[in-house]
Amino acid sequence: MEIFVLKSDEVAAITRGTHGNPHHILGMHQCLNDCYVNAYLPRATAAFVLRINEETGEPIFKYPMTEIGSQGFFTVKIEDSGAFAYKLITEGEQAAEFYDPYSFGYSVDPVNVMKVVNGDDGILSDFHVKDLFGARQITLDGVQGVSFCMNMPGATRVSVVGDFNGWDGRVNPMRRIDYTDMFELFIPGDLMNTRYKFEALYRDGNTDIFADPYAEVYEVAPGNASVLAKLEYSWSDSSYMKKRGSVSAPVNIYEVHMPTWKRNSDGYPLNYLEFGKEAAMYVKNMGYNYIQFMPLMEYRDDNGWGYDTVGMFAPTSRFGTPTEFMAMVDHFHSKGIGVIMDMVSVRDVDCIAYWIDTYHLDGVRLEDEELIRALRTTLGTAGDAVMTDLRWNNEAVSRVTDFMMIPPVNRGSFMDYTCGIPFDEKDDTVWALSHDEVAYERGSYASKMSGGYEDKYADLRLLFGLTMSLPGRKLTFMGQELGGFAGFDGRTQIDWSVLEFDANSYFQKYIKELNKLYDTKNALCGDGRDLAGSALDIQEKGQVISFVRHGLDVADDVYIVCNFGLKNVTGYKLPVETDGKYREIFSSDNLKYGGEGNNNKGYKTAADGVIEVCAPALSFAVFAHVK
Repeated sequence: MEIFVLKSDEVAAITRGTHGNPHHILGMHQCLNDCYVNAYLPRATAAFVLRINEETGEPIFKYPMTEIGSQGFFTVKIEDSGAFAYKLITEGEQAAEFYDPYSFGYSVDPVNVMKVVNGDDGILSDFHVKDLFGARQITLDGVQGVSFCMNMPGATRVSVVGDFNGWDGRVNPMRRIDYTDMFELFIPGDLMNTRYKFEALYRDGNTDIFADPYAEVYEVAPGNASVLAKLEYSWSDSSYMKKRGSVSAPVNIYEVHMPTWKRNSDGYPLNYLEFGKEAAMYVKNMGYNYIQFMPLMEYRDDNGWGYDTVGMFAPTSRFGTPTEFMAMVDHFHSKGIGVIMDMVSVRDVDCIAYWIDTYHLDGVRLEDEELIRALRTTLGTAGDAVMTDLRWNNEAVSRVTDFMMIPPVNRGSFMDYTCGIPFDEKDDTVWALSHDEVAYERGSYASKMSGGYEDKYADLRLLFGLTMSLPGRKLTFMGQELGGFAGFDGRTQIDWSVLEFDANSYFQKYIKELNKLYDTKNALCGDGRDLAGSALDIQEKGQVISFVRHGLDVADDVYIVCNFGLKNVTGYKLPVETDGKYREIFSSDNLKYGGEGNNNKGYKTAADGVIEVCAPALSFAVFAHVK
């Protein structure tokens, strides 16, 4: 036998928005031989209970409800009746006919709830946050609607607010799941393309309203409400996706901060579709084979460069819709360019796996080793084609850069300065000439170099050549390939006008051909032979260093010579491992790159395991065996 009593303090708690268990009073309640239906409808002038056929949904009888207490609370006692299927009908500001959200049972899987309660929702379990939290379209008791669920420790009341209820936290309070800090509510009906948030009332009386961190879509910034939407896109990259993990390829990444890469004629950042077309053409032309985005998960503040993530499952609305983001990735893939997302601000494996699957990412930048291992476990063999370990070798890059910032007359020994850096032939970390090194008024790599104008660019060519030839994957931050002096502030567009100057156009051409060299020489991209010792053997004499990078075959080996001094060195004895003839295949001192033109001409013949070459001042050169 069930008892129900309509208490005035509970009615007041509902109308004040302080009730922590709305299902205790709202909805249908059996009491002996009668039943009550209660609803809080503050925008209605009148309300009715419509009894319907449970199987067909056809109306049977309409009961008028009485408004009691505070405005908007309606009730009706239906005598001599058990529970039945019904809808609510309202008149007034928003006349409607709808299923009562408080007539449904739990809309979440109790198994997933217990995983959270028991702590079995860790990154190595089969728990998926989007199967429980946030907003999910479901069918409950034959009725289509949306299940909302949030874990809110410390909250006494949590509500769903949105366009569909006037953003009134009193209208759709959620039910606390017994013995937990989780709140859930099923709202029937079509809520697609409507905005929503959650509102929480805490024990101290403070109220907070926040967007759904699990949402897949957000309204256009600067608004930050979540949006219920269905993601539908027809991908055309099947051939790319099938072959991307089947061959070993160099990893040469172009890192971008999308809002400041380029602006349109009106001064606004390019949207996803515009950026995809322009950036794919540029990246392809420059010889990079991956583009890496600074975080594009929905973020709070433009000053945070995307790292202050608020919606980890949604591409930021600033530049378009999720499907337009998909189209951008699709376009990059059509040009043979992989897409990487910087996700160091995300700690959830489900989220990272979701992005890889939903948006066809080819890699993610993470720095936490435990997270990387967990992601690999989650992805299984399906993730073999995805780069999950793209950690930056910041110490090595900083040490080499700092050495190049020293005036040449004071540089001393390169090997002493970089002591402790393991130059490993099989290094697969990312040598990132990244935004980190040019942000916060640090200036560009060009501005970091010492000396006069010509020496700065000679040193800059040497720095980029050296880092490209040392082991490891490669990354260059946008704009640094132009050789401009401006750093990165997250607000100012790249100064493309610097290409009007010879020094900058020469340097851009240098980077383009250096990328081509890296792409065509398997020795440079680490796809070489498995040697007994993998440490790089760097020879140093004075201010000149040399070393060999081993290819798939001895004929694929390349020999690197770097002169860090201000004097040309002639007759430098470069050790080689194979007899025969050699020639210089690349030199930063070439006239076409803005150099002095003192690079080596013709062929060099090996004698006693060496060839004699010229090492021009502040230069980088590559030699190869002539077959």
